Order: sequence, then structure tokens, then C-alpha cells
Amino acid sequence: MRKKHFVLTDQSGFTLIESIFSIVVLTILMSLLPLMYNSLSAIDRSISLEEDFEWNIFLIQLRDELGTVDSCRFGTERVYLIKNTISIKYERFQWDIRRQVGDKGHEVVLQNVRKFDVKDEAHMLVINVEFINGTKEEARFIMPAREEGEIFSTKEAPFYPLH
Repeated sequence: MRKKHFVLTDQSGFTLIESIFSIVVLTILMSLLPLMYNSLSAIDRSISLEEDFEWNIFLIQLRDELGTVDSCRFGTERVYLIKNTISIKYERFQWDIRRQVGDKGHEVVLQNVRKFDVKDEAHMLVINVEFINGTKEEARFIMPAREEGEIFSTKEAPFYPLH
């Protein structure tokens, strides 16, 4: 006599409901991956430590010099300071902002700068910088009142940065 073997008995595996549930969970997780990637990329771009560190050092140095200079004037892409008859210039050169003291040599103070804009808004020195990676920074320094394009004396009022 022959024994009958049932193929479907005593097998362990996924049922149809378990398979559908697994596919739904996998689909939800896969749909969240682009969102998580975009969020992490945005955070990474905004926490550019090197440029942020460099920007803060630039602001501290400029603030300290503005507080001790005798006179100041500026153009679209430069700041010209006079301290004890020594000229100090901050100007854009190619992709850098450089500082020159006494018309001797240059020191790079900001790198990878796409746009450097210096202007006067309501008795404030406003500096806008856009880096090559698209990060934009702005700093404001309170200045004494003066005429357009006129050199002024900082001994009348101190500079205070608003950052």
C-alpha cells in the first residue's frame, strides 16, 4: 500500500496577510528615505563649520578694528579704515575677502565668497556675504551719522555690531 504525502501540511511560511503587511511596511520605509536624505543634506549644508568659524573670526576682527579707527569709508565691495595714519582695507579679490594694512601685502580673511556687498543703511554699516555654496550671511555695525561718501570720525560714537 502506498502512503499519501500531503505537500501543504506541516509547512511554515508567510501567509498572504503577513506578506501584504510586510510589503506595506517596506513601502512606507522606502518612501521616507528621500525625505530623510533631503533633511540631512539641508542640515549638513547649514552647519558648514569651517565657513561659520571663518565668518565669526572675520566679524570679531572687523568689529575690533572699527572700534579703534580714526575714520572709515566704504564702497560696494570694500571697507577702508584709517587708524593712526595707517590705512586698513578689506576688499574682495576673486573668491576671497582680503585685508591689507599700510598698503603692504594681503591677508585672506574670508574664502570662497561669491558676493561681498558693503552699504550704509540708516547709519549702519551693513555687510552681506554670499559664499560659493549658497550660504548667505549679514552683519550690521552701528555708525555715527555722516553725509553720503563722507569720511567720518569714529571718536564721536563707538561701533557696535548687530549680528
